[in-house]
Amino acid sequence: MHRETCMRRLPSLSALRSFEEASRTLSFTKAAQNLHVTQGAISRQIRLLEDYLGTPLFMRHHHRLEITAAGKRLLPTLQAAFDSIAHTLDTIRADPSNSLLSLNAAPTLATRWLTPRLREFQARHPDLRISITNEYGALHGTERNEDCQIRFGMEPLPGGQSTLLMRERHVLVGSAHVFDTPPADESALRDLLAQHPWLYILDIDRRLLVWEAWLEAAALTVQMAPRGELEFSTLDQVIHAAVAGLGIAVADRHMIEPELRNGTLVQLSPVEVVGPSGYWLDVRPEVQDTVRVRNFSSWLVEHHAARD
Repeated sequence: MHRETCMRRLPSLSALRSFEEASRTLSFTKAAQNLHVTQGAISRQIRLLEDYLGTPLFMRHHHRLEITAAGKRLLPTLQAAFDSIAHTLDTIRADPSNSLLSLNAAPTLATRWLTPRLREFQARHPDLRISITNEYGALHGTERNEDCQIRFGMEPLPGGQSTLLMRERHVLVGSAHVFDTPPADESALRDLLAQHPWLYILDIDRRLLVWEAWLEAAALTVQMAPRGELEFSTLDQVIHAAVAGLGIAVADRHMIEPELRNGTLVQLSPVEVVGPSGYWLDVRPEVQDTVRVRNFSSWLVEHHAARD
């Protein structure tokens, strides 16, 4: 039999995933957020799938979706297929002989905190292969299958294996090119806050409230960003902007250790705000007993988790 006669004719995986997520949320917007694509991309994928099937899968009403009879027919088959794929992947990953450690980590933490420490772990376990990715969303489910993740959040995962590595410790910093020394008193600090642009961190589509928390801890009632503001999608970008002298920032001390140590950033106030969020190590239950995951989690917690 020729190979061509055996090949399955299927629509793209992206279209099928888009349909499943849109069916689950009944919202193209929410589906786009969960899959980390644009709403337009979801709409295009759904349209391609509908063209392939020759029938609509959703009725588009004002501000809501309704799944059609054809969509309801397709959905359980698709969910069962994805569940079966996820189960097989988990089984393979849970094999003790598998030497690939897969880790998901927040971008700034992966770059600034984890990567400099990984050489020590690599030296202890040279036969282990390591894959690090940056994704949002729950660790469990068909969209994610990493062994573990280092997650930014306020509390452990419900029903999961979560270990707090460290709480955020926010301090006010500015470039050494701009500031020789910290302000001498509160009056000078107020002048500093009034004279320099403020740098903000975005979490998807909103600003993290680190400035507000720091000002409250410092007992300062001042006008917010009177000389302008810049916002960035990651803390790493904020740190680079602060070093370049684009403005002042409230940043997590754990992430700016090199800059504080080498003097490229100056801490402008002794006020330090601890928490409430921090970084958690979450481990998938299916792989928690594998040698690779036990070695990594025990090394990370024993040698690099904050004790305060």
